[in-house]
Amino acid sequence: MSDILKVNNLVAGYGVQDVIFDVSATIGPGEIVAIIGPNGAGKSTLLKVIAGMLTPRNGNILLKGSPLNGCHPWQITSRGISWVPQDDNVFASMSVRDNLEMGAYLVRENTSERIEEVCDLFPQLKERMGQLAGSLSGGQRQMLAIARGLMTHPDLLLLDEPTAGLAPNLIYIMLEQIREITARLKSSVLLVTQTLDAVRLSDRGYLMSAGKIRYEDSTDKFLANQDVKELYFGGRVSSP
Repeated sequence: MSDILKVNNLVAGYGVQDVIFDVSATIGPGEIVAIIGPNGAGKSTLLKVIAGMLTPRNGNILLKGSPLNGCHPWQITSRGISWVPQDDNVFASMSVRDNLEMGAYLVRENTSERIEEVCDLFPQLKERMGQLAGSLSGGQRQMLAIARGLMTHPDLLLLDEPTAGLAPNLIYIMLEQIREITARLKSSVLLVTQTLDAVRLSDRGYLMSAGKIRYEDSTDKFLANQDVKELYFGGRVSSP
């Protein structure tokens, strides 16, 4: 089956400064793909380019074979990509329900079924529909941000550090829910992470450094790679 997303030779940055250089990557149907690397490697910038928040200087992006270059962020969302940034990813002064309905602004049908669907994935949200998003715990806000991103039934969900700042028990819950997303909704997931458990959850991994993809492989081989083990997990990668 053909790739959901294909990124070819991307160059992008801010102002006159390039941040990513000649980056190519693919995501297949139903895959969970992790990107790891040090701070400043260009991981979040890559997600912003795919989501249409930043225009590439060179290269192209194909979603199910159709080019996304030149599309506005709302057009990219309508075509099947949802982006969940690490920070400022909920409307704090709005209720949980209003946040979810905002996520469905491109959906023409009744949103009640969509809300029920994401609440089945994130049960903690169901009992907090009227609560302000800003009053939720960090884990609950992250659940809401991802649930809102799922309201359009995306082909590809972009997650920037979805487990950052979460307690260890919540990290496990969040990762289980991400796997459920691919199983139930058939969405592919591209996630930026520094968490070993998140890489283990994935089907494949990309190592980014200084704006370039340095290594890519299936998860077992990725975690067995000496550079990956030593540089990013302190040499301590063992079987789960």
